[in-house]
Amino acid sequence: MSLSKPRDIGGRSSSSPTKNAFQGAMSILLFGTQMEWLRRVQTTLPEPYLDEFFHMPQADTFWQGNWTKWNDKITTPPGLYIWSVFVSKIFSLGSHSEMLTPYQLRITSMITLYFLTLSCSFWMRFGCKFSRSGVRLPQLLAIHTFPPLFFFSGLYYTDVLSAFTVICTYALWQAGLQRKGRAKYVVQLLHFMCGLLALGARQTNIFWVAVFTGGLQAVHTVKNQTRVHDPPVADAYFEDFPITIISLVTSAFNALPEMLLDLWPHFGLLASFTAFVVWNGGVVLGDKTNHVASIHLPQMLYLWPFLMFFSWPAVLPQLANPLLLQRTPRLWLIGLVVTSMLAVVHLNTIVHPFLLADNRHYTFYVFKILRLAPWKWYAAVPVYAACAWLSVQALGSKSGFSGGPGVKGSRGRRPSTSSGRGDSIRVEADTNRISFFMVWLLSTALSLITAPLVEPRYFIVPWLMWRLHLPDSEDVLSQDATAASGASNRVRRLLKSFAKQSVWIEIAWYMLINLITCRLFLYHGFEWQQEPDQVQRFMW
Repeated sequence: MSLSKPRDIGGRSSSSPTKNAFQGAMSILLFGTQMEWLRRVQTTLPEPYLDEFFHMPQADTFWQGNWTKWNDKITTPPGLYIWSVFVSKIFSLGSHSEMLTPYQLRITSMITLYFLTLSCSFWMRFGCKFSRSGVRLPQLLAIHTFPPLFFFSGLYYTDVLSAFTVICTYALWQAGLQRKGRAKYVVQLLHFMCGLLALGARQTNIFWVAVFTGGLQAVHTVKNQTRVHDPPVADAYFEDFPITIISLVTSAFNALPEMLLDLWPHFGLLASFTAFVVWNGGVVLGDKTNHVASIHLPQMLYLWPFLMFFSWPAVLPQLANPLLLQRTPRLWLIGLVVTSMLAVVHLNTIVHPFLLADNRHYTFYVFKILRLAPWKWYAAVPVYAACAWLSVQALGSKSGFSGGPGVKGSRGRRPSTSSGRGDSIRVEADTNRISFFMVWLLSTALSLITAPLVEPRYFIVPWLMWRLHLPDSEDVLSQDATAASGASNRVRRLLKSFAKQSVWIEIAWYMLINLITCRLFLYHGFEWQQEPDQVQRFMW
């Protein structure tokens, strides 16, 4: 396994001037589109809308220097308002005004989205030695135009800031892996401080800044000490998953002293979060009665269609690769997964009263369709299973693809499934391994299943982590060395030509969704009978 040469922003190591000019033009176009979205929101809604009625007055309260006054209806920590005051002063958005206008507060969301994109670039740059490709502008543009992020960049909500602080913390953790001695502890301290900022934006970020990065750090430390069973996701059999867990747990005892030293930022964040919960009397601030944590396992079923609905273009390189058919799950595994999903649907489906009462959100209409007949809840299970399989397969990268998670069989010799001492950096260079997938899955589950309400916003960070780790399309397509002939192969050649442009298709798909959802929000409002003078608007 060899490391590929890191690529610079925009792929300068392999890009032509024409391609770079095209990417630059697209960046300018998307910037103009976002500014137009912000302008039209302000023109159509000069006053706060929905949750902004809570967020904006609280930000104004902080802007005026009253740091002790708090609205009990707000359920999230004050990170958004502190950040808004900071950004407004740095960029002189508020000048010397006594109050911040809705436009001034909304523009902080747009600025934060650019900070998020920059933090993704920062992670990619520091992850060049570990990830399959370096910093690439098209991937950053895809993240920047992701519909829920793009939409809320024009409103004053916590979602963009929450994602930014999580990715920034993740990037600092990644940077710490490449440091030694005093520099390492300085970066770890920055990781801890940024993690606190993430917790100040949203409580559930604890699962990403402490559990997610902590799990990856533990795996990294163990691999530095000994060899473990940790095959690439694309080459893994179902049996490899429990074997990997056992291998990592048993090997962890040998690396316990080093692990404790490496995990101090994560333990510090967990301790800080625990102290907050004890002080607050619970996780939720403010209105606790309507935000009671519960076990809601179907959230993990809704995750997979969410990933595939938005990111199906990113899976085109895998679909264009004929080796995907070699990784079809075995029948017994399909039966096990489908049966488990059916049980979750039957025993734990929760429909929150807020979801049924608010027809402004798209999830209302999705669940309305499902509730038309009981059988539809169960009929959706094959869709969940298929989307889950594609989402996992999408993480496959430059390994030999001799098998797959629960595959029927494999062709050729299966590559080595061990990784660790002596190659702890190399093993992460061009593939996603089981350890990463399981840490990501655990963190996603912890952040989702405690939420009884289903909202697309809750899936933003899981999507971001998944999308950042998708292999480059060139890496996936380069595995296909078969000669293409015949009608079926002509179709595959056509699919492959689309797959080569998958990231631009993804951006176009996102912008189409943004066009529809933003237009619906701005120009297709409606009224409730109980509030005849208020315009209600469709939104995520």
